[in-house]
Amino acid sequence: MEVIRSRALPALRRPNTAGSVQLRKRRSKLYSKDEQEAAGAGLVGENIYFVLFTVIFRIVNCGFVQTSFVPDEYWQSLEVAHNMTFNYGYLTWEWNEGLRGFTYPLLFAIVYKLLYWIGKDDVFFLIWLPRLIQAVFSSMADVKLYSLVRRMENPNIAKWVYFCQLCSWFTWYCSSRTLTNTMETVLGTLALYYYPLEGSQTKNSTRYLLFVALAFLVRPTALILWLPLLLYHFCKEQKKLDLIIHQCLPVGLFTLGGSVIIDWVYFGKWTVVQWNFLKFNVLQNISTFYGSHPWHWYITQGFPVIIGTHLPFFIHGCVVAPKRYRVLLVAIVWTVLIYR
Repeated sequence: MEVIRSRALPALRRPNTAGSVQLRKRRSKLYSKDEQEAAGAGLVGENIYFVLFTVIFRIVNCGFVQTSFVPDEYWQSLEVAHNMTFNYGYLTWEWNEGLRGFTYPLLFAIVYKLLYWIGKDDVFFLIWLPRLIQAVFSSMADVKLYSLVRRMENPNIAKWVYFCQLCSWFTWYCSSRTLTNTMETVLGTLALYYYPLEGSQTKNSTRYLLFVALAFLVRPTALILWLPLLLYHFCKEQKKLDLIIHQCLPVGLFTLGGSVIIDWVYFGKWTVVQWNFLKFNVLQNISTFYGSHPWHWYITQGFPVIIGTHLPFFIHGCVVAPKRYRVLLVAIVWTVLIYR
């Protein structure tokens, strides 16, 4: 028996590679969560239901906001778009001086033209459709903000950031208004999503530079916020010459060239509104003729009022935030101080 056992056991232990049966690999649902999330991701990189909820939230937000904030939500967008489409409508002195560009109003002028073609260019649609479009743009910025924090930190922190974004009273108040400030905020958030922060997976800077350039075209003062971030990126970049030649120059020439052509069509002459804006407001400082705040206004009133009840959490975040986020704090402090 011992002899038979000694001969049989090695045979049982040796795998028969020629005739072995390959077991089918089963994919457990317990370990495919990431793949399921990826399968449910939409065009903006998040779950489609999450995106739809955000869009619906901002549309409801748009319906509830029925007040007027500042004249510029009409004089810098809707009234200009009406003039571009129907050849009548009041243009303020800023347009006569070439201080404002037609790039942002062109978005609504296209909408107005479509409404005219289908015979629906009545007051209700002329007022509310641009606001709904702006609300959808703002919802995309909300989604990208959540995606940014989730990528840089974790889903739990991202959820709280998203919650704070939806609870911000000033964002609720302005996110659906056709202000250049609102579109600048949207483009700035998209740019921040692609910005090469330390620890991010961004390899190509073209996307974030494109959104920064568009924000600058919509509202030239957007450059104030992005100036320290651009300088920080340039200092950290190892291939500085490649960054300038292959990314900054093409994006700058493309966006600025497009803006100049659009303004040429509607002004009837070659006009660089960004230069006119800089010369009027900074070099000549004529804007102070129309009023100015005390030097401390943005520190003591402007910023605290806008951030509202989130101010204690902002201060706490400044204290405990990792070192890689300090450049964002520098950009915030720089912007508040430069506007004083």
